[in-house]
Amino acid sequence: MEGIWNSVEELSASGFAVRTLIVGVMLYIASKFLPQRSGGQYAGFDFTFFWMMGGLIASPLFDPKINFINTITAAVTIYLMHYLISFLAVKSRTFAEVVIGRAEVLVAGGQIQKKTMFKSLMNIELLLAQLRESDVANLSEVEMAIHETSGRISVLKKSDHLPVTAADLNIKTVESGLPIILVNDGKVLDKNLKKLGYDKNWLKEQILKFGTADFKKVYLATIDGSGNIYCSLSK
Repeated sequence: MEGIWNSVEELSASGFAVRTLIVGVMLYIASKFLPQRSGGQYAGFDFTFFWMMGGLIASPLFDPKINFINTITAAVTIYLMHYLISFLAVKSRTFAEVVIGRAEVLVAGGQIQKKTMFKSLMNIELLLAQLRESDVANLSEVEMAIHETSGRISVLKKSDHLPVTAADLNIKTVESGLPIILVNDGKVLDKNLKKLGYDKNWLKEQILKFGTADFKKVYLATIDGSGNIYCSLSK
């Protein structure tokens, strides 16, 4: 076991397997406690952390001369640094602007802001491309475009280019609410039925409209706040 933790000239197959297992566990634990962000919302220090951790953790698997204990110590230190930076960025807006940066307005009132375009190193071609990704074909439609710290561009269209909503047409709508599961993979959720004031006889009448009275043939059945039933049969 000593050869697993310290540097050796040649790593045995069992030693390599143990190191790989430990690395996998470490990466899993680290991923569980990383700040939860969507794919495009990572800051610069997040990418630095990923690059360093990836190279650091994998190195003792390919070079047995690297001391595994030192690798683990370095990995834990880097993770704690990343967590501390994330924590301070939440606590201090000033600190967050230093490590994450701030959003820059590229278009205001339909006019391109040349200074912030230069500051963000954003050229016209790239701006137009990202506007098209936001379903904006012409700059005349844009009220404001903001270069976010994640690198994406958020676009606010002018009011006369926004899609018509039910509120604009004075159409009353009903809140459908989140759907409640009634049948899940052939099993009736009696607790949900009871909560809604229904029973299995009522539910059987509802699923009969979809071609079956057998609950076991229903993969999923839900009801929303408006009383609309969704039913998907097993195939």
